[in-house]
Amino acid sequence: MTVSSTALGKSYLRADWSAEFLGLSVGDLLRQGAHEVPDRLALIAPKLGETARQWTYAELLAEAEKTAYALLRRFEPGDRVATWAGGSAEILMLHLGAALAGIVLVTLNPANRAGELEYLLQQSRSRGLVLERVWRSLDNQAVIEALQPSLPALQTVVYLDQWNAFVADAPTVELPVVKADDLAMILFTSGTTGKPKGAMLRQAGIVNNARFTASRLEVPTGSVWLNLLPMFHVGGSVTMSLGCLSNLGTQVLVPDFSAEAMLDAIERYGVRATMAVPTMLVAMLQSERFAGTDLSKLEVIVTGGTIVAPELVREVKAKTGAEIMTLFGQTEAGGAMFVTRRGDDIDRVTQSAGLPLPLSEAKVISSAGEIVPIGVVGEVCVRTRCCMQAYFGMPEKSAEALDAEGWIHTGDLGVMRPDGYVQVTGRLKDMIIRGGENLYPREIEDRLAEHPAVAQSAVFGVPDVKWGEQVAAAVIFRGGQSATADELVEFLRSRIARHKVPKFWHVVDTLPVNASGKIQKFMLREQFAPKDT
Repeated sequence: MTVSSTALGKSYLRADWSAEFLGLSVGDLLRQGAHEVPDRLALIAPKLGETARQWTYAELLAEAEKTAYALLRRFEPGDRVATWAGGSAEILMLHLGAALAGIVLVTLNPANRAGELEYLLQQSRSRGLVLERVWRSLDNQAVIEALQPSLPALQTVVYLDQWNAFVADAPTVELPVVKADDLAMILFTSGTTGKPKGAMLRQAGIVNNARFTASRLEVPTGSVWLNLLPMFHVGGSVTMSLGCLSNLGTQVLVPDFSAEAMLDAIERYGVRATMAVPTMLVAMLQSERFAGTDLSKLEVIVTGGTIVAPELVREVKAKTGAEIMTLFGQTEAGGAMFVTRRGDDIDRVTQSAGLPLPLSEAKVISSAGEIVPIGVVGEVCVRTRCCMQAYFGMPEKSAEALDAEGWIHTGDLGVMRPDGYVQVTGRLKDMIIRGGENLYPREIEDRLAEHPAVAQSAVFGVPDVKWGEQVAAAVIFRGGQSATADELVEFLRSRIARHKVPKFWHVVDTLPVNASGKIQKFMLREQFAPKDT
C-alpha cells in the first residue's frame, strides 16, 4: 500500500479502493460455496480419541437449511435468538441456519453468570435461547430455570443435547429473502459504565470483513483453517468461520482449546492458517507433544487480542516456520480493523496493529477531534462499510461510538507511524485485555462495592507474559472491617465470570486521584506491576 497521507504529515490513511464490497448475506456466501465446491470438505469437528464428524459444502448447506426450517417453526424472521454455549458443530449450524432464516443471533459468553445473563437477555429482548445444560461443571440449566420468570420475552429454551430432536422433522418451508443490509448478529461489548452494549452487525458487513481479512492472509483458495476461537466472539464467528467460507476452505473447529488438540489438528488435517491469542501459543510451545508434531503445512498464525511480546513472536516463528501476523479488531467494526501483512518484519508485527483492511480509512485524532500529526498520540478512529448499524436500544451510546460521518471512535489511544501502520498505545477507558478477552474494570468494581467490607476499589490491568494482562485490584476497606483475598475471590466468583476475578490484590489507605477527583489508574499500574513479568 502506498501511504500518501504520511507525506502530508497527518495521521490519516485513505482507503484502498481496489477491492470490491460484495452485497452478500451469510447465506449467500454458504450457497456460493456449495455451488462452486459441493464435494469439498467444509467442516471437520474433531475430538481427541474419537472419529471426527465432517461435512462437505453441500452437506453443510443442507444441515444449515434444516436448522433454518427448525428455527422458522418457532420464530419469525427478525426475531432474536441467543446462544449461551461454547463452540461446537451444532453452534456453527445455528449461526448458518439463523442467517438463512433471517433470525438475528445474539451470542453470549458461556462464562457469564446469572446477573450478567439476565441483563443481556432482557436488553436484547431475546425470544429464544440455545445453551449447554452444563458448561465446565457450571449448572446452566439451574441458572436459566431460576431466571425464566423474570424473562417474559423468552419463549423457547433449547439445550444442545436436544439438538437432533430440535432439527428433526422440521417442515420444509420457503426461506425468506435475506438482504445484504439485514441484521445478522448482536454481539455484546462494553465500556466503563459496566453496562454491556449490543453491537448490531449487518449480513454484508461481517461477510466482507471476513473476506478482506482472509485475503490479507494470502493462503491458497481451499486451504485448511483451524478455528480455536470461541463462537460467541467476533474472532471465531466472523474472522475464522466466515473467513474460511470466503476462502472456500475447510474449517477444523476445535471448541475446547488444549495445546494437544491444537497440535493434533494441525498435523492430522494439514492446517495452513490459524488464529491464536498469545496464551494459546505459549501453551503450544510448552506442550510435550510440540517437538514431535509435523507443522510443515502451517503457513500463517494470526495473533493479537492483547499485547504480543516480541520474544514470543520470534520463538513461534523460529520453532514452527510459520509467518506470524498481528490482527487488531473491534466488534463495532464487524471484526478486524487492522492486520499486518505477510512478510512484515518483527517490528511491524510486534509494535503495530497493522494496516486497515481494504475499503477502510483510519485516522488518529485529538480530544478536539482534529487529525494529529504523524507520531502524535490520539484516539484511533476507523471508517468502514463493515461497521455495526448501532448499539441495540442505545441511541446515545451509538452516537458516541459511531459519529454522523460514519467514523468509529474506538476508545483506543494510538499513533500512526510514518509507514502508515497504527500502533495502539493505551485505552481511553482503561479496558483490560486478558488472553484476548476484553474485561471492564467498572463491572468488577461494581460487584466489589456489594461486599460489606469494601469502601472503594480500583480495578486495573498489569502486564503478564502469558496472558498479556492480568487483573489487579486496589481495595480500601471500611473502618474496622477487612477481608482476605481468598474471601474476596470467593465473593466475586458467585457474581461474575471467573476470568474477570482479580488475581492480584492490594489493600490501600487511599487511591491516587487527579484534581478532578478521578482515579489515576496508570499510577496504580506503575506501583503494583509484578516484578517478574
